[in-house]
Amino acid sequence: MKQVTQTIMVGDGSELPGNCLQAAVASLLELDLDAVPHFALHADWLEQLVEFATQRGYRIVYRWPHKGAQEPEFGLIFGQSVRGVLHAVVITNGQIWDPHPSRDGLVSVANYVVWEAL
Repeated sequence: MKQVTQTIMVGDGSELPGNCLQAAVASLLELDLDAVPHFALHADWLEQLVEFATQRGYRIVYRWPHKGAQEPEFGLIFGQSVRGVLHAVVITNGQIWDPHPSRDGLVSVANYVVWEAL
């Protein structure tokens, strides 16, 4: 995994949505940040994410946490950050990478976004 840090934060004065998802996908796929779209800029961000993954040989499967649920081996975790916003982090082989410069991670998990090879 390539550790890519997000460059746009919620509330940074840019008026843009944070780019944690962009940085998380870049990290997961070992790409430069500018090689990945800033998905959050688009109303159809999920469809764009699925298409981006498919073009690179992956299928995205959403899983919701429940008692006994296992974290994915390769994918993303969406959840609440300590800053009170929805945030995306990377998980590979049990290791979590937070693309936010603080590296604070998540305080709760909303869902897992598993990337499965096609």
